[in-house]
Amino acid sequence: MITTIEIELTGVANGGLLAEIMAAVGDETVGLHEVAELIAQDSVLATEVLRMANSRYYGLAGVVQSVRFACTVVGSLGLRSITLTELGRRGGRYPEELNEMGQAIAARAGDLAEAQGVDPQVATAAGLVVNLGRILIAQQDPLGFAEARHLRVGEREGYEREHYGETALEITVRALARWHFPEEFIASVAQQPGDLLGSILMEAIDSAQQSLDEGAPSR
Repeated sequence: MITTIEIELTGVANGGLLAEIMAAVGDETVGLHEVAELIAQDSVLATEVLRMANSRYYGLAGVVQSVRFACTVVGSLGLRSITLTELGRRGGRYPEELNEMGQAIAARAGDLAEAQGVDPQVATAAGLVVNLGRILIAQQDPLGFAEARHLRVGEREGYEREHYGETALEITVRALARWHFPEEFIASVAQQPGDLLGSILMEAIDSAQQSLDEGAPSR
């Protein structure tokens, strides 16, 4: 029996405000100061935006202290990625490893992009959301996630397709389309052949997973 993984995230706690922020940051008629005022109303999201703005990639560690300045530093696409990830997080509990993995992928993608002439802001934003499908699976089918979590990538994708009718990455892509992310950005997250940012994401995912595996306690 196939379980459909839902991507409608507006019903979660505080989802109304986060959905409003998502709409605002994607609306060219809404000024950045208005977006910043909305983000400031959600202390968890505001903290995450500040944390990202002060990350080592932007080279401003400890300098960014206002939400408005942080929004400028992170940029529209980064804000959308952070907000969508937060929407996903609030849909229910999920393994902390996925949060660690997402942060590691984002950081590694930014580093690789800078070295290869790709916009690191875009790469970091892509790294933040690329694991959204796995988060949704973990929340909506925790037993299934547990069964597949230690499978190799190809085996896990086969398991996901059998149980959900699509892979976690395809669920991510569906969610990004639902929230009207740019088509070029979605294509990169989907890691289509020949897409440079997509290749960077694949390398970042492998690198992040290897680092986390090496740091995991022995069983």
